[in-house]
Amino acid sequence: MPHNPQQGSETGFDVIVVGNGALGSSAAVELARRGASVALIGRAHRPYAASTAAGAMLGCFGEVTTALLDNAYGQAKFELDLLAKDVWPQWLESISGGVSDGRDLLTATGTTVLLNSVGTGSIDTDNFQAIRATLEKHDEPYETVDPKDLDWLDPDPNSRPLQALHIPGEHAVDSGRLLLRLERTARDLGVTLVDGHAASVISDGDQVRGVVLEDGATLTAGQVLLAGGVGTQDMVDSVPGLGDCIPRLVAGYGVSALVTTEDGTQPQSVIRTPNRAFACGLHIVPRSAGQVYVGATNIISPRPLADPVMRDILFLLECSHRQIRRNLWTSTVVRVNVGNRPISLDGFPLLGETPLSGLWMMTGTYRDGLFLSPVLAEEFARRLLGEEPALDLEPFAPERAPLQGVSRESVVDTTVEHTLATGYEQHWRVPTDWQEFLDVGLKPIYAEWARELDADFTPQPDLLAAARLEPQLVTWLRSYYDNCRARFGKPADTSPTAGDLVDEAAELLTAARVPAPRADALALAAHALTGFSPESGAATPVTTEDAERFRSLVARRAQREPLEYLLGRARLFDLELEVGTGVFVPQPRTETLVTEALARCEATRPRVVDLCTGSGAVALAVGAQRPDAVVTGVDNSADALRWAKQNGETLRSQVKADIDFVEGDIADPGLLAALHGGADLVTAVPPNYPDRLQIVPEMSVYQPATSVRSGWDGLDAMRSVAATAARLLKEGGVLAVEHHDALADAVIEIVEEAGFDSVTSHTDQNGHPRFVIARRAAA
Repeated sequence: MPHNPQQGSETGFDVIVVGNGALGSSAAVELARRGASVALIGRAHRPYAASTAAGAMLGCFGEVTTALLDNAYGQAKFELDLLAKDVWPQWLESISGGVSDGRDLLTATGTTVLLNSVGTGSIDTDNFQAIRATLEKHDEPYETVDPKDLDWLDPDPNSRPLQALHIPGEHAVDSGRLLLRLERTARDLGVTLVDGHAASVISDGDQVRGVVLEDGATLTAGQVLLAGGVGTQDMVDSVPGLGDCIPRLVAGYGVSALVTTEDGTQPQSVIRTPNRAFACGLHIVPRSAGQVYVGATNIISPRPLADPVMRDILFLLECSHRQIRRNLWTSTVVRVNVGNRPISLDGFPLLGETPLSGLWMMTGTYRDGLFLSPVLAEEFARRLLGEEPALDLEPFAPERAPLQGVSRESVVDTTVEHTLATGYEQHWRVPTDWQEFLDVGLKPIYAEWARELDADFTPQPDLLAAARLEPQLVTWLRSYYDNCRARFGKPADTSPTAGDLVDEAAELLTAARVPAPRADALALAAHALTGFSPESGAATPVTTEDAERFRSLVARRAQREPLEYLLGRARLFDLELEVGTGVFVPQPRTETLVTEALARCEATRPRVVDLCTGSGAVALAVGAQRPDAVVTGVDNSADALRWAKQNGETLRSQVKADIDFVEGDIADPGLLAALHGGADLVTAVPPNYPDRLQIVPEMSVYQPATSVRSGWDGLDAMRSVAATAARLLKEGGVLAVEHHDALADAVIEIVEEAGFDSVTSHTDQNGHPRFVIARRAAA
C-alpha cells in the first residue's frame, strides 16, 4: 500500500525520488536493487505526467531528424538513445518478477515509417532520408517497403504514402502496464511509495536534507532526485537562487487518444511519419485487441495543462483517419489522454547534480524520457550511491549556459520551415506563389524577434515561435540569459559557417525564383567569402564583414540582378570578361556560334567583323582561337565599348590577334566603308527579343534594352545585320548570327533575301535553334 506520512512527522531515507513516472519509478527500482532505502513520491493518478499519455515507442532511429544530428549536443543525446535501444529486453524481464520475460508488455513488433504527401520536402523528406542514413551508418537492420504492401494502411488518396521503411528492432510497450509493473517491482524491493505531492526542498547550507510534502509532512534524505518531469520546476523554484542558471522547464503539452477500431483490427507494428511541424510525427501504436493509440500533438505552454484543447483533439483525429486508415473515421474514441513533456529553455535534458549538494535532476526532453529510463536509472543509481559513473553526462549538467548547437540563422530558418509546415499538415490552401512570399516574409520577422529576445542567445525553434505568443516565456528566457551571461560570460561565437550562409542564400534565391539558386549561392560565396570554394567545405568560418558582403550580394541577386554583374565577370571559353551595368552579358551558348563560324571560315588570315560586339566577348574569342585574324568589333553604345576595350586590354596575354573596337550603327550604310566586300567572316549577337515578349528580369530590367529587344517582331536588328554583312563580306564569306529560338525560320528567310546561300540552322547546348550560319552568294 502507498505510504502516507503524517503532517509534522519526519521520515528518513537514503534517497528520495520525486516523480513516479517512467524515469522516477525506474530510478527507484534501480536504487533499491543496490540496497538503498528509497521513497518514491508521486500522486497515484499521476496528473500532468507525460508517461501516462505516451505512445511508449521503444525507438531511437524513428525519432531521428536533421536538426537532432546537425549539432554536437543532439548527437550526444542520440548516443544515449543508442544505449537505451539495446537494454530494453533485459530491463523488461528484470521488472517482471519472474511472471514473464517482459515481452507481454510489448504491443507492437517493429516500426514502419511513412513518408507521405502531407508534409514538406524540407522537413518530412529530409527527416525520412536522415532516418535511413542513420540506420545505415549504425548497421541497424531495416527494409524498404512498398506502401501498397502495408495491409493495415488505407489513407485518404490526398494523403497517400510515397515511401516507407520498416525497422524490425523498434517496438512499443503499453505505458500504463509498464508503470504498474514498475510500481509493483519497486514495492517488492522495499521502496516506500508516497501518494502525495512534493512541495519544496529542505536544505542545510549547501546540502540537501529532504523534501516537504504538500500536506506538511517531511521526508529526509542525504540525496534527492528530482525526476518529476515538468513538475520538477516547482521544486527548483523552492530553493532561492538555485534555478538562476538552470534552464527552466516548461510544458510540451500534448494530447493522444485510445481508439477502438470499427472492424476490430490493428496493425502489427507502429505506423508513424517522421517528426514534423514542431512536433512528433503522427503515430499509430497497437494496444489491446482492436484498439490503437493515436498520437500526438505538442504545444509549448508555460504551465502544464490537465485538460485537452478542442483544437488539438480535432487535429489529431483528423490526421489519423486521413493519413493512416480511413475507417478510423467511424471508430470509437475510448479515451483522450493529456500529457506534459518537460522541455528545458535550451531544448536539452537536465541530467546531473545541481549546485545544491545531493540534489539531482533527471529529465527527458520532448519524447525520450520513457525510452531513456532504463539507461538513466542505472547511471543515476551509480552516481547517487557513490559508484563510478559510466556515461558522460557533463554536457547536460543542470546548471549551465544555454546549449547553442547551431547558429541563430539556422534556428530562424528552421522556425520558418516548421511554422509553414503546420499549415501544410492541416491542408491549407494558399495561392501557389504565396508559399515563397510567406517564407521570405517570415524570416526577417523571426530574425528580428530573435534579436529582440536577446543579443547573444537564441532559443530552440519551437521556443522561439512560442515566445512570440507567450509573454511569460519571454520573461523566463531573458532572465535565464541574463543570469548566464553574468555567470558564464557571453556565448562562444556561433557565427554562421559558409555552409549556413549558402543554405540561407539558396532558400532566398529559390523563393525569388532564380533559375539556379544553389549554383548562384555557391558562386557568390566563392566571390565574397574569404577562403571559401565549393571544394573547401561548408564548415569554412566566415567573418562578419564577409557575411554582410555576401548577404548584400544575395539580396541583389534575389532582386534578379544578373549574377555576372554581381561577380563583375562572365566567361566565354577560357576568357574571363569583365561585365557590369551598361553591357549585355555574354552567354555560354555563344561558344557554339564561334566554334561553328570558325570551322567554316577557310581564310588563312581572316578579316573578321563582330557586329553588336557589346563586351567584346565574340571578337575576343575569335581572336583567341585565331591569332592570325584581324578583328573589328562594332557597337553603337559608348558604355558597351568601354567594357569591350577594357576587356581587350585585360586579355591581351590570351588574345594574340589584331583587334580594335569602333563605335558605329549597324544600320548605317556607310559603316566600315573601307572594308566593303573585304571581310571573310561577320559574327553578330544582335538584340533579338520581340518588344512584346515577357522575359526574365535579368534581361528586361537590368541589361540595356538596346542590346536585348529589337522591335515588335524582334527582327529589326537582324535585318540590319544581314544587310550590312552582305555588304562587308567577300563572295563566299561567312555570316554567323545568333537569334531568339522562336524566330529561326524568319531569320533564315531574312538572311537568304539579303543575298546568302548555304544557310544552315544550328542548336545550342539545350537543343534549341539558336544560330544561323550562311555564305555570301555570288553577285
